[in-house]
Amino acid sequence: MPIRIPKSTITSCSLTVYSDGFALVKDTRSIPQIQTNDWVHFIGVSKRLDKDSIIVEGADVSELVYEYDLMDELRIYERYLGRQLIMKDPYSKGDRKYTLLRANGPVVMQDVETNELIINPRGEIRFPEIEGGNHIEPTLVWQVEEQRSEEVCVSYLTGGVSWKADYVISLHGDQFDLSGWLMMKNYSGVSFNDAKLRLISGKLSKAGNETEEKSKELSKNEKTSADAFSDFHTYTFPKQINLEDRQQKQLRLLSSTKSQARMVYEINQQTSNPDIFIEFDNTVENGLGFPLPAGVFKMYRTSSQDGSAEFIGEYRIQHTEAGEKVRLKSGEACDIKVNSKKSGKYKEGGYEYTEYEYTICNTKDSPVEAIIRQQVPGHLWTVDESTHEWNKKRDKILLPVHVPVNKEETVKFTIRHDRSARRTIGF
Repeated sequence: MPIRIPKSTITSCSLTVYSDGFALVKDTRSIPQIQTNDWVHFIGVSKRLDKDSIIVEGADVSELVYEYDLMDELRIYERYLGRQLIMKDPYSKGDRKYTLLRANGPVVMQDVETNELIINPRGEIRFPEIEGGNHIEPTLVWQVEEQRSEEVCVSYLTGGVSWKADYVISLHGDQFDLSGWLMMKNYSGVSFNDAKLRLISGKLSKAGNETEEKSKELSKNEKTSADAFSDFHTYTFPKQINLEDRQQKQLRLLSSTKSQARMVYEINQQTSNPDIFIEFDNTVENGLGFPLPAGVFKMYRTSSQDGSAEFIGEYRIQHTEAGEKVRLKSGEACDIKVNSKKSGKYKEGGYEYTEYEYTICNTKDSPVEAIIRQQVPGHLWTVDESTHEWNKKRDKILLPVHVPVNKEETVKFTIRHDRSARRTIGF
Protein backbone atom coordinates (compact mmCIF):
# COMPACT_ATOMS: atom_id res chain seq x y z
CA MET A 1 0.00 0.00 0.00
CA PRO A 2 1.27 3.53 -0.73
CA ILE A 3 2.20 5.85 2.09
CA ARG A 4 -0.24 8.73 2.37
CA ILE A 5 0.95 12.15 3.59
CA PRO A 6 -2.21 14.24 4.19
CA LYS A 7 -2.41 17.97 4.85
CA SER A 8 -2.95 17.25 8.55
CA THR A 9 0.78 16.42 8.85
CA ILE A 10 1.91 19.93 7.82
CA THR A 11 4.52 21.34 10.19
CA SER A 12 5.13 24.65 8.38
CA CYS A 13 3.97 26.49 5.29
CA SER A 14 5.32 29.59 3.57
CA LEU A 15 3.80 31.55 0.73
CA THR A 16 5.80 33.99 -1.39
CA VAL A 17 3.39 35.89 -3.65
CA TYR A 18 4.61 37.84 -6.68
CA SER A 19 2.98 40.88 -8.22
CA ASP A 20 2.68 38.98 -11.53
CA GLY A 21 -0.11 36.80 -10.04
CA PHE A 22 1.69 33.62 -9.05
CA ALA A 23 3.19 32.26 -5.86
CA LEU A 24 5.99 30.04 -4.55
CA VAL A 25 4.62 27.51 -2.04
CA LYS A 26 6.86 25.73 0.47
CA ASP A 27 4.87 22.92 2.13
CA THR A 28 6.73 21.04 4.91
CA ARG A 29 5.19 17.89 6.41
CA SER A 30 6.29 15.17 8.82
CA ILE A 31 6.65 11.71 7.25
CA PRO A 32 6.86 8.15 8.59
CA GLN A 33 9.70 5.78 7.85
CA ILE A 34 9.91 5.15 4.11
CA GLN A 35 11.66 2.23 2.46
CA THR A 36 13.44 2.23 -0.89
CA ASN A 37 10.98 2.10 -3.82
CA ASP A 38 7.98 2.94 -1.60
CA TRP A 39 5.26 4.98 -3.27
CA VAL A 40 4.24 8.17 -1.47
CA HIS A 41 1.03 10.16 -1.97
CA PHE A 42 1.52 13.82 -1.03
CA ILE A 43 -2.15 14.85 -0.81
CA GLY A 44 -3.56 18.35 -1.24
CA VAL A 45 -1.55 20.56 -3.56
CA SER A 46 -2.60 23.36 -5.90
CA LYS A 47 -4.83 22.66 -8.90
CA ARG A 48 -2.82 25.27 -10.79
CA LEU A 49 0.58 23.85 -9.88
CA ASP A 50 3.39 24.33 -12.40
CA LYS A 51 4.51 20.73 -12.97
CA ASP A 52 7.99 21.80 -14.12
CA SER A 53 8.68 23.69 -10.88
CA ILE A 54 8.40 20.93 -8.23
CA ILE A 55 11.26 20.46 -5.77
CA VAL A 56 11.24 17.69 -3.13
CA GLU A 57 13.65 18.10 -0.19
CA GLY A 58 14.12 15.47 2.51
CA ALA A 59 13.77 12.48 0.19
CA ASP A 60 15.51 11.30 -2.97
CA VAL A 61 12.73 10.83 -5.53
CA SER A 62 13.20 8.66 -8.62
CA GLU A 63 9.76 9.10 -10.18
CA LEU A 64 7.10 11.79 -9.72
CA VAL A 65 3.53 12.05 -11.04
CA TYR A 66 1.05 14.88 -10.60
CA GLU A 67 -2.50 13.48 -10.26
CA TYR A 68 -5.37 15.91 -10.69
CA ASP A 69 -9.04 15.92 -11.82
CA LEU A 70 -9.32 12.37 -10.49
CA MET A 71 -13.06 12.53 -9.85
CA ASP A 72 -13.87 13.65 -13.38
CA GLU A 73 -16.17 11.07 -15.05
CA LEU A 74 -13.95 10.51 -18.10
CA ARG A 75 -10.86 10.36 -15.91
CA ILE A 76 -12.47 7.64 -13.74
CA TYR A 77 -13.35 5.56 -16.80
CA GLU A 78 -9.81 5.93 -18.16
CA ARG A 79 -8.29 4.61 -14.92
CA TYR A 80 -10.44 1.45 -15.14
CA LEU A 81 -9.81 0.56 -18.79
CA GLY A 82 -9.25 -3.22 -19.12
CA ARG A 83 -10.49 -3.88 -15.58
CA GLN A 84 -13.54 -5.76 -14.42
CA LEU A 85 -16.49 -3.74 -13.16
CA ILE A 86 -19.72 -4.78 -11.53
CA MET A 87 -23.01 -3.52 -12.93
CA LYS A 88 -26.36 -3.80 -11.15
CA ASP A 89 -29.13 -4.52 -13.66
CA PRO A 90 -31.91 -1.90 -13.27
CA TYR A 91 -34.63 -4.55 -13.88
CA SER A 92 -33.49 -7.77 -12.24
CA LYS A 93 -31.40 -5.93 -9.59
CA GLY A 94 -28.78 -8.65 -10.06
CA ASP A 95 -25.03 -8.08 -10.41
CA ARG A 96 -23.04 -8.97 -13.52
CA LYS A 97 -19.33 -8.61 -14.27
CA TYR A 98 -18.12 -6.64 -17.28
CA THR A 99 -14.72 -5.62 -18.65
CA LEU A 100 -14.38 -1.95 -19.62
CA LEU A 101 -13.01 -1.75 -23.19
CA ARG A 102 -13.61 1.88 -24.16
CA ALA A 103 -14.18 5.05 -22.13
CA ASN A 104 -13.89 7.98 -24.57
CA GLY A 105 -17.11 8.43 -26.53
CA PRO A 106 -19.61 5.54 -26.38
CA VAL A 107 -18.75 3.34 -23.40
CA VAL A 108 -18.03 -0.23 -24.56
CA MET A 109 -18.09 -3.20 -22.16
CA GLN A 110 -17.76 -6.95 -22.56
CA ASP A 111 -19.81 -9.44 -20.56
CA VAL A 112 -17.34 -11.63 -18.67
CA GLU A 113 -19.58 -14.74 -18.92
CA THR A 114 -20.93 -14.47 -22.49
CA ASN A 115 -18.20 -12.30 -24.10
CA GLU A 116 -20.99 -10.15 -25.58
CA LEU A 117 -20.22 -6.49 -26.23
CA ILE A 118 -22.49 -3.82 -24.78
CA ILE A 119 -22.47 -0.16 -25.87
CA ASN A 120 -23.54 2.48 -23.38
CA PRO A 121 -24.96 -0.01 -20.89
CA ARG A 122 -27.74 0.97 -18.48
CA GLY A 123 -27.43 0.26 -14.84
CA GLU A 124 -25.47 1.18 -11.76
CA ILE A 125 -21.73 0.73 -12.38
CA ARG A 126 -19.56 0.01 -9.37
CA PHE A 127 -15.85 0.74 -9.52
CA PRO A 128 -13.75 -1.29 -7.09
CA GLU A 129 -10.85 0.43 -5.35
CA ILE A 130 -7.62 -0.02 -7.29
CA GLU A 131 -4.08 -0.13 -6.02
CA GLY A 132 -3.02 3.29 -4.82
CA GLY A 133 -6.59 4.37 -4.07
CA ASN A 134 -8.60 7.23 -5.48
CA HIS A 135 -7.97 10.87 -4.65
CA ILE A 136 -10.43 13.70 -4.31
CA GLU A 137 -7.65 16.32 -4.12
CA PRO A 138 -4.72 17.01 -6.45
CA THR A 139 -1.91 14.76 -5.30
CA LEU A 140 1.80 14.35 -5.95
CA VAL A 141 2.71 10.68 -6.28
CA TRP A 142 6.37 9.77 -6.13
CA GLN A 143 8.62 6.76 -5.69
CA VAL A 144 11.28 7.16 -3.02
CA GLU A 145 14.84 5.99 -3.53
CA GLU A 146 16.15 7.22 -0.17
CA GLN A 147 14.69 9.02 2.86
CA ARG A 148 16.95 11.76 4.19
CA SER A 149 14.87 13.41 6.92
CA GLU A 150 11.87 12.99 9.18
CA GLU A 151 10.24 15.85 7.27
CA VAL A 152 9.79 16.49 3.59
CA CYS A 153 9.50 19.95 2.04
CA VAL A 154 7.76 20.28 -1.33
CA SER A 155 8.21 23.58 -3.17
CA TYR A 156 6.34 24.55 -6.32
CA LEU A 157 5.05 27.52 -8.28
CA THR A 158 1.32 27.99 -8.67
CA GLY A 159 -1.00 30.38 -10.42
CA GLY A 160 -4.19 31.77 -8.94
CA VAL A 161 -2.65 33.65 -5.99
CA SER A 162 -2.27 37.44 -6.19
CA TRP A 163 -1.98 40.57 -4.07
CA LYS A 164 -2.31 44.33 -4.32
CA ALA A 165 -1.92 47.21 -1.87
CA ASP A 166 -4.42 50.01 -1.23
CA TYR A 167 -4.14 53.01 1.06
CA VAL A 168 -6.55 55.43 2.72
CA ILE A 169 -5.19 58.80 3.91
CA SER A 170 -7.35 61.20 5.91
CA LEU A 171 -6.10 64.80 6.21
CA HIS A 172 -6.84 67.01 9.21
CA GLY A 173 -5.14 70.32 8.49
CA ASP A 174 -1.40 69.60 8.27
CA GLN A 175 -1.78 66.18 9.96
CA PHE A 176 -3.09 62.91 8.57
CA ASP A 177 -4.05 59.38 9.50
CA LEU A 178 -2.96 56.57 7.18
CA SER A 179 -4.02 52.96 6.84
CA GLY A 180 -2.66 50.48 4.32
CA TRP A 181 -4.50 47.33 3.29
CA LEU A 182 -3.32 44.22 1.52
CA MET A 183 -5.87 42.51 -0.76
CA MET A 184 -5.10 38.79 -1.14
CA LYS A 185 -6.88 36.56 -3.67
CA ASN A 186 -6.58 32.77 -3.75
CA TYR A 187 -8.00 30.78 -6.66
CA SER A 188 -5.29 28.10 -6.69
CA GLY A 189 -7.53 25.22 -5.59
CA VAL A 190 -5.84 24.72 -2.21
CA SER A 191 -6.06 26.51 1.14
CA PHE A 192 -3.09 27.83 3.10
CA ASN A 193 -3.25 27.70 6.90
CA ASP A 194 -0.83 29.33 9.36
CA ALA A 195 1.31 30.37 6.40
CA LYS A 196 4.26 32.73 6.54
CA LEU A 197 3.63 35.41 3.95
CA ARG A 198 6.10 37.33 1.81
CA LEU A 199 5.29 39.69 -1.03
CA ILE A 200 7.57 40.34 -3.99
CA SER A 201 7.11 43.38 -6.20
CA GLY A 202 8.92 43.26 -9.53
CA LYS A 203 8.69 41.41 -12.82
CA LEU A 204 10.39 38.03 -13.13
CA SER A 205 11.22 36.24 -16.37
CA LYS A 206 9.14 33.07 -16.73
CA ALA A 207 9.54 31.06 -19.92
CA GLY A 208 10.35 27.44 -20.69
CA ASN A 209 12.99 25.86 -18.49
CA GLU A 210 13.78 29.22 -16.93
CA THR A 211 10.66 28.71 -14.78
CA GLU A 212 12.07 25.64 -13.11
CA GLU A 213 15.51 27.20 -12.68
CA LYS A 214 13.99 30.35 -11.19
CA SER A 215 11.77 28.37 -8.80
CA LYS A 216 14.76 26.34 -7.59
CA GLU A 217 16.76 29.51 -7.08
CA LEU A 218 13.96 31.20 -5.16
CA SER A 219 13.23 28.14 -3.05
CA LYS A 220 16.83 27.55 -1.99
CA ASN A 221 17.69 31.21 -1.41
CA GLU A 222 14.52 32.30 0.37
CA LYS A 223 15.49 34.02 3.65
CA THR A 224 13.65 36.04 6.29
CA SER A 225 15.46 39.23 5.33
CA ALA A 226 14.79 41.41 2.31
CA ASP A 227 18.45 41.09 1.22
CA ALA A 228 17.71 37.72 -0.42
CA PHE A 229 15.84 39.55 -3.19
CA SER A 230 18.01 42.62 -3.69
CA ASP A 231 16.79 43.03 -7.28
CA PHE A 232 13.12 43.08 -6.20
CA HIS A 233 11.05 44.84 -3.56
CA THR A 234 10.28 42.47 -0.68
CA TYR A 235 7.74 42.72 2.14
CA THR A 236 7.47 40.23 4.99
CA PHE A 237 4.06 40.14 6.66
CA PRO A 238 4.48 40.21 10.45
CA LYS A 239 1.92 37.47 11.26
CA GLN A 240 1.01 34.06 9.86
CA ILE A 241 -2.15 34.08 7.77
CA ASN A 242 -4.99 31.75 6.79
CA LEU A 243 -6.09 32.00 3.16
CA GLU A 244 -8.84 29.65 2.05
CA ASP A 245 -9.37 28.54 -1.52
CA ARG A 246 -11.67 30.88 -3.50
CA GLN A 247 -11.23 33.56 -0.87
CA GLN A 248 -10.52 37.27 -1.12
CA LYS A 249 -9.17 38.69 2.12
CA GLN A 250 -8.01 42.12 3.26
CA LEU A 251 -5.13 42.27 5.72
CA ARG A 252 -3.97 45.35 7.60
CA LEU A 253 -0.55 46.21 6.24
CA LEU A 254 0.27 49.38 8.21
CA SER A 255 -1.27 52.31 10.05
CA SER A 256 -0.25 55.67 11.50
CA THR A 257 -1.95 58.62 13.18
CA LYS A 258 -1.14 62.32 13.46
CA SER A 259 1.67 62.23 10.91
CA GLN A 260 2.76 65.52 9.33
CA ALA A 261 1.98 66.44 5.71
CA ARG A 262 2.56 69.43 3.45
CA MET A 263 0.24 70.85 0.83
CA VAL A 264 2.25 71.90 -2.23
CA TYR A 265 0.87 73.93 -5.14
CA GLU A 266 3.02 73.20 -8.17
CA ILE A 267 3.07 75.42 -11.25
CA ASN A 268 4.42 74.74 -14.73
CA GLN A 269 4.01 76.18 -18.23
CA GLN A 270 1.29 73.75 -19.25
CA THR A 271 -1.32 74.46 -16.55
CA SER A 272 -3.54 77.47 -15.85
CA ASN A 273 -4.23 76.13 -12.35
CA PRO A 274 -1.56 74.70 -10.05
CA ASP A 275 -1.42 70.97 -9.40
CA ILE A 276 -2.10 70.12 -5.76
CA PHE A 277 0.34 67.69 -4.18
CA ILE A 278 0.21 66.19 -0.69
CA GLU A 279 3.74 65.48 0.48
CA PHE A 280 4.96 63.64 3.56
CA ASP A 281 8.17 62.02 4.76
CA ASN A 282 8.03 58.24 5.10
CA THR A 283 10.19 58.25 8.25
CA VAL A 284 10.03 56.83 11.75
CA GLU A 285 10.14 60.39 13.12
CA ASN A 286 6.91 61.07 11.21
CA GLY A 287 5.19 57.97 12.62
CA LEU A 288 5.87 55.94 9.47
CA GLY A 289 9.11 54.43 8.16
CA PHE A 290 7.51 51.46 6.33
CA PRO A 291 8.30 50.17 2.84
CA LEU A 292 5.20 51.11 0.83
CA PRO A 293 4.29 48.65 -1.94
CA ALA A 294 3.00 50.13 -5.18
CA GLY A 295 -0.71 50.84 -4.89
CA VAL A 296 -3.51 53.39 -4.98
CA PHE A 297 -3.98 56.09 -2.34
CA LYS A 298 -7.55 57.28 -1.73
CA MET A 299 -7.40 60.76 -0.21
CA TYR A 300 -9.92 62.36 2.16
CA ARG A 301 -9.93 65.74 3.88
CA THR A 302 -11.85 66.73 7.01
CA SER A 303 -14.31 69.53 6.31
CA SER A 304 -13.69 72.67 8.37
CA GLN A 305 -17.47 73.30 8.53
CA ASP A 306 -18.91 70.08 9.97
CA GLY A 307 -15.91 67.76 10.41
CA SER A 308 -17.12 65.27 7.79
CA ALA A 309 -14.74 63.52 5.40
CA GLU A 310 -14.55 64.79 1.81
CA PHE A 311 -13.04 62.74 -1.01
CA ILE A 312 -10.30 64.78 -2.72
CA GLY A 313 -8.86 62.31 -5.23
CA GLU A 314 -6.80 59.18 -5.66
CA TYR A 315 -3.28 58.58 -6.88
CA ARG A 316 -1.14 55.54 -7.65
CA ILE A 317 2.37 55.39 -6.20
CA GLN A 318 5.29 53.20 -7.16
CA HIS A 319 7.26 51.28 -4.57
CA THR A 320 8.54 53.69 -1.91
CA GLU A 321 11.30 52.75 0.48
CA ALA A 322 11.36 53.80 4.13
CA GLY A 323 12.95 57.23 4.47
CA GLU A 324 11.77 58.51 1.08
CA LYS A 325 9.36 61.36 0.38
CA VAL A 326 5.84 60.50 -0.83
CA ARG A 327 4.08 62.83 -3.29
CA LEU A 328 0.35 62.36 -3.98
CA LYS A 329 -1.36 64.39 -6.67
CA SER A 330 -4.83 65.38 -5.47
CA GLY A 331 -6.02 67.55 -8.38
CA GLU A 332 -5.91 71.17 -9.50
CA ALA A 333 -6.47 74.32 -7.44
CA CYS A 334 -9.41 76.07 -9.10
CA ASP A 335 -9.09 79.19 -6.93
CA ILE A 336 -5.51 79.91 -7.99
CA LYS A 337 -5.03 81.25 -11.53
CA VAL A 338 -1.75 81.17 -13.42
CA ASN A 339 -0.67 82.93 -16.61
CA SER A 340 2.73 82.08 -18.03
CA LYS A 341 4.57 83.24 -21.13
CA LYS A 342 7.94 83.69 -22.77
CA SER A 343 8.34 87.43 -22.54
CA GLY A 344 11.49 87.74 -24.65
CA LYS A 345 14.32 85.97 -26.42
CA TYR A 346 17.64 87.36 -27.70
CA LYS A 347 21.32 86.51 -28.34
CA GLU A 348 24.39 88.30 -27.06
CA GLY A 349 27.93 87.11 -27.66
CA GLY A 350 28.00 83.32 -27.43
CA TYR A 351 24.89 83.20 -25.23
CA GLU A 352 21.17 82.87 -25.86
CA TYR A 353 18.73 84.42 -23.38
CA THR A 354 15.09 83.44 -22.82
CA GLU A 355 12.87 85.51 -20.54
CA TYR A 356 9.90 83.96 -18.70
CA GLU A 357 7.08 85.57 -16.76
CA TYR A 358 4.49 83.99 -14.43
CA THR A 359 1.51 85.84 -12.96
CA ILE A 360 -0.21 84.05 -10.06
CA CYS A 361 -3.54 85.17 -8.57
CA ASN A 362 -4.77 83.68 -5.29
CA THR A 363 -8.52 83.94 -4.53
CA LYS A 364 -8.41 81.51 -1.60
CA ASP A 365 -9.18 82.73 1.93
CA SER A 366 -5.59 82.14 3.02
CA PRO A 367 -2.12 82.73 1.54
CA VAL A 368 -0.44 79.79 -0.18
CA GLU A 369 3.09 78.59 -0.75
CA ALA A 370 3.54 77.58 -4.39
CA ILE A 371 6.52 76.40 -6.39
CA ILE A 372 7.25 76.97 -10.07
CA ARG A 373 8.80 73.89 -11.69
CA GLN A 374 10.08 75.01 -15.09
CA GLN A 375 11.75 72.49 -17.39
CA VAL A 376 14.75 73.87 -19.30
CA PRO A 377 16.07 72.14 -22.44
CA GLY A 378 19.77 71.47 -22.87
CA HIS A 379 22.58 71.15 -20.31
CA LEU A 380 24.75 74.28 -20.48
CA TRP A 381 22.43 76.80 -18.87
CA THR A 382 22.01 78.91 -15.76
CA VAL A 383 19.66 81.60 -14.43
CA ASP A 384 20.93 85.06 -15.36
CA GLU A 385 18.30 87.12 -13.50
CA SER A 386 15.34 86.28 -11.25
CA THR A 387 12.87 88.17 -9.06
CA HIS A 388 12.75 85.21 -6.65
CA GLU A 389 15.17 82.72 -5.11
CA TRP A 390 15.72 79.69 -7.31
CA ASN A 391 17.25 76.21 -7.30
CA LYS A 392 18.52 74.10 -10.16
CA LYS A 393 17.52 70.44 -10.14
CA ARG A 394 18.88 68.54 -13.14
CA ASP A 395 16.90 69.88 -16.14
CA LYS A 396 14.50 72.02 -14.09
CA ILE A 397 14.50 75.34 -12.28
CA LEU A 398 12.51 75.50 -9.01
CA LEU A 399 11.24 78.82 -7.67
CA PRO A 400 9.29 78.92 -4.37
CA VAL A 401 6.63 81.66 -4.36
CA HIS A 402 4.54 83.10 -1.51
CA VAL A 403 1.15 84.23 -2.87
CA PRO A 404 -0.95 86.52 -0.58
CA VAL A 405 -4.75 86.51 -0.51
CA ASN A 406 -6.50 88.35 -3.37
CA LYS A 407 -3.25 89.63 -4.82
CA GLU A 408 -1.22 88.92 -7.90
CA GLU A 409 2.35 87.77 -7.57
CA THR A 410 4.59 88.20 -10.60
CA VAL A 411 7.67 86.07 -11.10
CA LYS A 412 10.25 86.88 -13.78
CA PHE A 413 13.47 85.07 -14.60
CA THR A 414 15.91 84.78 -17.50
CA ILE A 415 17.58 81.55 -18.61
CA ARG A 416 21.04 81.90 -20.22
CA HIS A 417 22.18 79.13 -22.58
CA ASP A 418 25.86 78.82 -23.49
CA ARG A 419 25.93 78.31 -27.26
CA SER A 420 29.69 78.89 -27.62
CA ALA A 421 30.80 75.54 -26.17
CA ARG A 422 32.58 73.33 -28.66
CA ARG A 423 30.91 69.96 -29.27
CA THR A 424 32.64 66.88 -30.71
CA ILE A 425 30.50 64.33 -32.49
CA GLY A 426 31.90 60.79 -32.55
CA PHE A 427 31.73 58.67 -35.68
